[in-house]
Amino acid sequence: MQATAPGQRHAGLTRLRFFLIGWVILYHLNLPLHVTDTWTWLGPVLWRGYLGVDGFFLLSGFALWLGYAARPPRGAAGIGRFLLRRVAKIWPLHAAALLALALLVGLAMALGVTIRDPERFGARDFVLQLLLVHGWETTSRFSWNYPSWALSVEWAGYLAFPALLVGLLRLPRAAVPLAPLAGMLGLVWLSVFGPDTSLNYTLTYGLLRFGCEFVLGLGLGRLATEARLPRALPWLAVAGLPLGLWLRQDAVTVLGLAGTMVVIWQAGLGRTGPARPDLLLRLGEASFGIYLSWVFVEAAVVGILRLAGPGPAGGAMLMAAGFVATLATGWCAWRWVEVPAHRWILARVQRQVPPPLAVAQPSSARTSG
Repeated sequence: MQATAPGQRHAGLTRLRFFLIGWVILYHLNLPLHVTDTWTWLGPVLWRGYLGVDGFFLLSGFALWLGYAARPPRGAAGIGRFLLRRVAKIWPLHAAALLALALLVGLAMALGVTIRDPERFGARDFVLQLLLVHGWETTSRFSWNYPSWALSVEWAGYLAFPALLVGLLRLPRAAVPLAPLAGMLGLVWLSVFGPDTSLNYTLTYGLLRFGCEFVLGLGLGRLATEARLPRALPWLAVAGLPLGLWLRQDAVTVLGLAGTMVVIWQAGLGRTGPARPDLLLRLGEASFGIYLSWVFVEAAVVGILRLAGPGPAGGAMLMAAGFVATLATGWCAWRWVEVPAHRWILARVQRQVPPPLAVAQPSSARTSG
């Protein structure tokens, strides 16, 4: 089995994270700017940009299998260490973004700025979001830093991961393909027979959407690391990416994303990481910060649209500027909040853990100086 230490990242998959987050941001920028009304040929791609989140859900399961299959968290101590690493990674930046947004909303109210749907910024929703449980069917209203619903369902996946990993490790070899198959069938049902006939589910059915893709990623991780995927199969699945966009079938598109993920992983086997991280690698590492920072750029874009109505060219320029601004803001959040907070929490916990007691050697085993 080919596994990866939890702290290491596959360079190709990290770069893929940049393209996924870029797709999500362009989708959100297109909603207020309506760029695809003029450049309709961009529609099939930008209208489905929410599927970039599905790529992250697949990567979560796949990457966790790579990192922990050979060293699963066991017992209360092992599971506690695993969850601590997850909390140290996601919660400080999430809390900082939420508090910054609360400060921004409070300042806007104090200055008399009109806020659309002010009931979105209530105390109950703030607490639910702070605790990362707002994506667990606990609310039906988008509020505060609304993209963090995806972080909430990811947190649910982290809580379930130790048990899911044990179950997948114990699954008989012949039955392993049933795991990704079950995840894929769940996505087909959601996208074809679900109430929205797509996969754009968030606060409702979002947890199910994530669960199907998390299991799909885990199952593909085991099959891939055991070399049980025919070399041509992931390449055939990649064709589902353009096909699904053309047919407007989200489950087919997600199949293409899964194939792309596996192909990129296979291409990177045996390769060492770059001596110096390139721009795409850095932006991929900052994808979490970019995602959580979008809401601040969105506020600026909406403010500009209130003051002026840009034409088609102006809308395209504003989309480009908003995209760059989101990347820059997210990189700063990653560099100056996420990484330092993560390191500080882990270092502080490690200092508090007492070192193992030294075992005194018997006198017969000692040697003289």
